[in-house]
Amino acid sequence: MAGQEHVATTLKNALASNRVAHAYLFAGPRGTGKTTSGRLMAKALNCKDRQEGEPCNQCESCVSYLDGRAMDLIELDAASNRGIDDIRDMRDKVGFHPTSGDFKVYLIDEVHMLTDAAFNALLKTLEEPPPHVIFVLATTEAHKLPPTITSRCQRFDFRRAPLASMVRNLQRICDGEGFTCEPAALEMIARSATGSHRDAVNLLDQLATSYGSELTVEHVRAGLGLIGDARAGELARMALNADMAGGMTLIAAVRDDGLDLRQFQRELVDELRALLMVKNGVEPAEGATNERLQELRAAVKDVATTQLLTALRAFGEADLKADPNSTLPLDIALAECALGAGAGGSSPPAGASAAGNRAIAQSGNAAPERAVPPAAQPAPVTAAPQPRAEEPAPPPAAEPVETPVETSTTVPIVTPEPQPVRVASGPIGASLEEARGQMRAVYEKARASGFQLGALLNSGCDIIEADESVIVIGFRYANHAGKASEKPNLDALAAIVSEVMSRPVSVRCVHEPAVEPWSQRTSGRSSLVQAAQEMGGRILSSGPEDQP
Repeated sequence: MAGQEHVATTLKNALASNRVAHAYLFAGPRGTGKTTSGRLMAKALNCKDRQEGEPCNQCESCVSYLDGRAMDLIELDAASNRGIDDIRDMRDKVGFHPTSGDFKVYLIDEVHMLTDAAFNALLKTLEEPPPHVIFVLATTEAHKLPPTITSRCQRFDFRRAPLASMVRNLQRICDGEGFTCEPAALEMIARSATGSHRDAVNLLDQLATSYGSELTVEHVRAGLGLIGDARAGELARMALNADMAGGMTLIAAVRDDGLDLRQFQRELVDELRALLMVKNGVEPAEGATNERLQELRAAVKDVATTQLLTALRAFGEADLKADPNSTLPLDIALAECALGAGAGGSSPPAGASAAGNRAIAQSGNAAPERAVPPAAQPAPVTAAPQPRAEEPAPPPAAEPVETPVETSTTVPIVTPEPQPVRVASGPIGASLEEARGQMRAVYEKARASGFQLGALLNSGCDIIEADESVIVIGFRYANHAGKASEKPNLDALAAIVSEVMSRPVSVRCVHEPAVEPWSQRTSGRSSLVQAAQEMGGRILSSGPEDQP
């Protein structure tokens, strides 16, 4: 029971203390030892000289189990004997006593394949079996069993076998069969089996038949179709460097050489995963030489983690199932990596300009403007009671009378507008305010024209530059800016903006992380102001708190 020590320990303790349950449920992936464990359980139950739960393998009962002629182990394949008649036949025979041992063990494999009627027929016997009967139910899909069945069993979940455990088991088999196999070759076989002992043993048997009893790494590579091609590492680096031409040429060369593109994809993903681990200070799980580690570190020295993640996701999700000989999925993944690298390369200038704008605003214009509202906002609040308290001062009283009227209508217009998030070249002009006032109308028309364009404009963006012929829309997220910059979306957006602005304009979409979404900017305004803006009106005055 290699790799299933948690199950083996519990069963040994139960056998040693004679506290064996009447029914067990073994659940887990294929090839992890469920059926074999059931057979070992039956052998240990009927062993005449059991030592601490372990069978002796020498008594008559153990020998009969080792020779495969034990009469008290009844195996039933529920995949082919799944009807109610099969279970009724078993139920009628349950009452017979064991032939030679103390227990009869019914091992039902793939028990989830039984029909509902068969489960109902099994239920009563499973609930109150004769004292000499033990049931072992094995399944790969325990969730398909009725709760009435699982609640009457002791459940053990079998896990996929660890790599080290599988290598040890393969080495034991090689020693017993007289094979010679390099440790690295055994590890390759174990990795290809993905946690299944049965698959690993089958692969070892197949390779020994093909290449003889002395197996090398080259034999295993050839037999399993492993490429081990250095071009997987080359393509990984081309993808990270946005070398589309070189990468597509390399992918085509791999296909023309007759290599399995799916295996090439797996090795490419493994290479990218190793680069991601090294980038974050973790050595690859399979281990690596010092030269290999230095090579990986040099490859990711100037590469961002997000770029590695983009490449890993793109190539990992490339679907080669429909046509394993087509390079198109890998070409698309390569293009996504290159475009992602391009977006990542263009975002720093946008971020830098935004940072520069914030610095200019704070040092030059924004500091005085931001200092005014705190001084102006308390004035209406304290000025309102002054006319009642100081009647003899008519001139001061005249200003508070007008101020509350103006602030009640104009304060909601100004409050949501943060001054730092503005564009580079000088103060905000009327044309920019006019363009911003049309964003809701642009969004409504974009949403009516297509779902994707409307979703992009509603995902965090606003106009950050505007003049008579050019409108620049800043997006908070780089991928949204990239989507909006694609030709169909950009052409449709330019047409909509030109229609709303009543003049021909061109549109540019850029990445601006600090942009305030237009929907948040307009959410605090009154419905009358929003309606006026949607009809083409623009804000001429923002209230006394913005006046110098």
